[in-house]
Amino acid sequence: MALTNDTVRTLLQEFLGASFGPAEVERLRPLLERQFERMRELRELDLGGDDPRTTVYITDRRIEA
Repeated sequence: MALTNDTVRTLLQEFLGASFGPAEVERLRPLLERQFERMRELRELDLGGDDPRTTVYITDRRIEA
């Protein structure tokens, strides 16, 4: 998803309620694009169906008495 500077400016205004200048928006755009990419990768993992109560975890035997 390629973001334009206008889209980034709108997102920042709507979610943060703050205005940023053109130089700041240009600097933040790659960071937002990377964040969207990470979110896409997490959605592809489809972890929504996993129940943490039934997940098997590694037991750290060093802390057992």
